[in-house]
Amino acid sequence: MKCRKMNVLVAVNENYLEPLSVMLYSLAYHNRVKISVYILHFDISLHAQVKFREKFINWEKQLIKIRFIQAEKDDFAEIGADPRYRQEANLRLQMQKLLPENVSRILWLDADIIVNGNIQSFYEYPDKGQYAIVCEDMFPDNEKRDVLRRIGMRQNERYFNSGVMLLYLNNIREAFEETYFLSVLKKNFHRMIYPDQSVLNICLKHHLIWCSSEIYNLQLLRLDGSSKGRRKIKAAKILHYNTKEKPWNRNYDGMAKMQYWRYYFHLLGIRRCMERFWKTR
Repeated sequence: MKCRKMNVLVAVNENYLEPLSVMLYSLAYHNRVKISVYILHFDISLHAQVKFREKFINWEKQLIKIRFIQAEKDDFAEIGADPRYRQEANLRLQMQKLLPENVSRILWLDADIIVNGNIQSFYEYPDKGQYAIVCEDMFPDNEKRDVLRRIGMRQNERYFNSGVMLLYLNNIREAFEETYFLSVLKKNFHRMIYPDQSVLNICLKHHLIWCSSEIYNLQLLRLDGSSKGRRKIKAAKILHYNTKEKPWNRNYDGMAKMQYWRYYFHLLGIRRCMERFWKTR
């Protein structure tokens, strides 16, 4: 299969639009195809949407097309608030309802990611009936055991990190009603550590294809500063800054900081980078 375009799914609020632009720039830089981006949100203003689109007007061959899709907050009214996560993360649980029916596959990417290589072979993987292609979460064994216990999965089952997922929507639509994922979340929210991610693990686990986390979803929270960790960063095609402090914040002192700012500088230029630096002091 050869794709002339790539569908990308994200969910953010206005505060994450700038990091999202850096992520999309890094994706387009390494993958010269037309990219259709579907941005799920609750209340991003029309002004912010226009300003965001303006970032991509002058890109070579206009590689990126943006579509904002607003969701109803009332659909999530029964879900408790978790201070660690944005409610927007739950929006992907309504992907069957919110996305156009002609989108048959789509790549979910968290906004705190940079793409550091060509991922066309990942995106073009043939449909063999799977719901998704995923990468295993890199958390320690004791944390994994607790997560699995809380959601009723067996201790020998694999658990994926949902920051990077290639979703085969035709297969998902055939298997699940559009309200099913959200209903699972509402019933089990109180006992989940990673609510939206755990729902997807529970529902999709029987039809998955697994890829290397170290290549397609290198979770920097799980790395140390050793030379081995630095080699992994150099080899990875997708870097996931799943840390408490984010690389666009001035106080970030974690790994792969320079890799992130390389794309930030290319996209926004030195003036905007300096403005950002002084704003976060």
